[in-house]
Amino acid sequence: MSVARLMTSHNGPISVPFMFHSAPIEREAAANAYGTKMIDQSTLRFLSEASSNHGAEWLADNRAQTDCARRNLIEFTSQLIASAGLIDPRIGDANSDPRKCLAKAPISRGIGSIAVRVSLSKNAAATYFMQISPGRSYSGGGALSPPPRLARILRQTIASHTGKWRGIVEGPIFRKYFPSGLTDGHDVSAKGFVKNHDALCSFNLKNFGACRSVPDEELMLASLVEETVKSFAAARALVDYINRATTRLPEAR
Repeated sequence: MSVARLMTSHNGPISVPFMFHSAPIEREAAANAYGTKMIDQSTLRFLSEASSNHGAEWLADNRAQTDCARRNLIEFTSQLIASAGLIDPRIGDANSDPRKCLAKAPISRGIGSIAVRVSLSKNAAATYFMQISPGRSYSGGGALSPPPRLARILRQTIASHTGKWRGIVEGPIFRKYFPSGLTDGHDVSAKGFVKNHDALCSFNLKNFGACRSVPDEELMLASLVEETVKSFAAARALVDYINRATTRLPEAR
């Protein structure tokens, strides 16, 4: 499939037909379209060591390694934004500076946390995201621990538009990339929200995010950007459903 067709696939239900391509020439075209930036082995080694909580003294002694890891993650994020724009053109406008997509503090704790927004609205609770951490990496989309006011309106939307919700989280593409469904974790404050409802299992979720596990070896492959974009594409319907619900509210000051 051409890049032009991929860029227009955001109209209607999102599809990710490029995931089924197998011919060598198509694989080469995909690599050119999505880039081949990967996570350096030195970055993974630093994140692994930093996760052991060495403290401020260790971080001060390893400032050069910290800066090197951050540069690698920013470069990867920059290419990821450019490539993800092929399946969701809103990404380019909402993420003009890749440095702002990368959370600063978690790097010192051994985590590269990337959030790729699709809207500049403060109420757009859902994003595409990726966590890079040895043995704990994942990518996908949705809303991880949304603020209570946004979680409340999302639950109300699920209650009144259950068919659309179930069509997304029980759909074949979603299940292919996120076989475990939505992220584990429950919000005790949401218990008893609605009883005897078809989507009851969704009402007490703490996280409304879909995460695809990324093995360490994949982080160092040239196909990392492409595979991450595929997980974004698989999560786009979820991201859009959540943001359509939460952006109806006036933005909090």
